[in-house]
Amino acid sequence: MKQNKRKNRLRLPMPAFVRKLEDKVLDFLDWIAPVVDWVGDQAERYKAASDAVPPPSKHWVRRRKVSAERLTVTLFLLFLTVMTVLALYLPIRPTWSNLENRTLTEFPTPTVVRVLNGSFFDDINTWFADTFPLRERFLAAQNTMESFYGLQSHKVVGDVTEGDEIPETAKTDDDTSQSSDTEAENVEPAADASAAAEEMETADASSSAAVEQPEEEEPAEENSDEDDDITADEVQTLGALLVIRDAAYEYYNFVQDTADDYIDLVNRAAELLEGQSTVYDLVVPNSMDICVSEKIRKSINTSDQQAALNYLYSSMSSQVQTVNVYDLLSEHQAEGEYLYFRTDHHWTALGAYYAYTAFAEAAGKEAAALEDYQAYTFEGFTGSFYRETESAAMLSNPDTVYAYGPTSTNTGLITQGDGSQLSHTLIGDGDSLSAVDKYLTFLGGDHPLTVIENPDITDGSAVMIIKESYGNCFAPFLVENYQYVYVVDYRYIADVDSRTLPELAEDYDVDDVIFVHSISATRDSSSVKKMASFVG
Repeated sequence: MKQNKRKNRLRLPMPAFVRKLEDKVLDFLDWIAPVVDWVGDQAERYKAASDAVPPPSKHWVRRRKVSAERLTVTLFLLFLTVMTVLALYLPIRPTWSNLENRTLTEFPTPTVVRVLNGSFFDDINTWFADTFPLRERFLAAQNTMESFYGLQSHKVVGDVTEGDEIPETAKTDDDTSQSSDTEAENVEPAADASAAAEEMETADASSSAAVEQPEEEEPAEENSDEDDDITADEVQTLGALLVIRDAAYEYYNFVQDTADDYIDLVNRAAELLEGQSTVYDLVVPNSMDICVSEKIRKSINTSDQQAALNYLYSSMSSQVQTVNVYDLLSEHQAEGEYLYFRTDHHWTALGAYYAYTAFAEAAGKEAAALEDYQAYTFEGFTGSFYRETESAAMLSNPDTVYAYGPTSTNTGLITQGDGSQLSHTLIGDGDSLSAVDKYLTFLGGDHPLTVIENPDITDGSAVMIIKESYGNCFAPFLVENYQYVYVVDYRYIADVDSRTLPELAEDYDVDDVIFVHSISATRDSSSVKKMASFVG
């Protein structure tokens, strides 16, 4: 029955467009068939011709091999010739290194003795290697190439040093506890990344593991999902630096004895200045604790800066007004603000501004709004961390220097290292500075003494900042609150002025004294000794 139904079913006519499509397909096949046949014929002819050609003789193969070798040798000798001419062409040999921020080796002067004992030729070798044309570009190219296959070649600055255990209780006057692992005398400034950079920058002004982490501008939360992207081949230890993508961060190791000495000198300053000036202490955490997530910090050998600051401040006398900016900076960093440089060990002027607002609150003053200052922008800054790592990632993604100057004046009277005085801008032209020197736009760098007077204030108010280079971008903000701002670099003031802190504060009739510097200074015995010597 079913079969009968199928036979009796009416067949519908094929639609017209289907018939046209079928005709087109058949026409195409008729056209392509001869082409396919022709290609097949050509393939067969080529195979037959190839089979008919005899294999090359051994003599022919040998000649081709010799020709190839001669071409390789010729190209290599040509390359050597070009490089030799380039190296010996004296006018293009550099005399200054932006990467290392120093004057390069000069051509040695020959003497009979030095020629005979061979030292002259050793010096020529040093000069030749140090001043080779395009040397820094070749080094950058080498680092870029090596990064493609996992190798990282960087300049190591010191070693990561085990920090002392941070006490949970405040230091007392009869506290004689000793550091468990590291004596303060064993912490040399040269082993500290920021201390080495400070020495290098000052000279120029007067003449665990690397891991992947969110970029500095992004919030660095404790359990950031981006931490899970870290791979083993991206881990790298650089002495006292931690490298993360295109940024570096300085390790911090707490040193018990040096911290206690710092506490003592600040307490002594407050005691000596009682009745004359109010003493404030503002220790700035470095970028390691503010920008790197806690998850990463727990996996490397760096001391807890928040715990160290709590110990320092809780151990100071009631005469000292402490300004703890750790939480404030952490909050703004979590909002993605630009508080620290990625290629340099300093904080930015924005970070310094937030610290200024915290000081103003502690001092009972009204902080000026950021928009009330003259804003400047200077791009292309590659600082101390870049010099120490020679990182191609940092070079290709430099920092930007944002500066803020008071509108009342942009001039200060500086006392230089030789004792001479000159008028200098508070915020200089960063565009005129080299890539590694752009932080010198603040106060023109480090000088023993800088005096700033605000012509719009006539009440005689005065503040003195005891600082290292962290205070350079902090000082200009205070000009809006005082008639006189005295900026003293404790490392160099003794070279030009024998007066101690109490004597200077009395002579200048200073109302407030602020210690402003990086937390690294509190673990560096040399810095603390210089501060203590200045306090008297």
